[in-house]
Amino acid sequence: MATTDIRFKRMQGEYRTLQDAQNELFDKVDSFEAALLGLTQMVAANHEWTQRQIADLHEKMDRLMKHLDVPPKPPAGFVKE
Repeated sequence: MATTDIRFKRMQGEYRTLQDAQNELFDKVDSFEAALLGLTQMVAANHEWTQRQIADLHEKMDRLMKHLDVPPKPPAGFVKE
């Protein structure tokens, strides 16, 4: 039949269109996944760096307070007598 070839070509075109759309979607998901992984790694590295900086500042503050003979901080809140 003459319409059989036309139907097969139409089905093949629909399949290719669906396959192209799926491939594009998969590529975008892969890109987003890679971006998310990169951001996660950056956040972890930034967190470690920040923690080291805070520890360094605490150490410097303690040395400065010791050098200036700053008395220890009094207890906060109510103190039973």
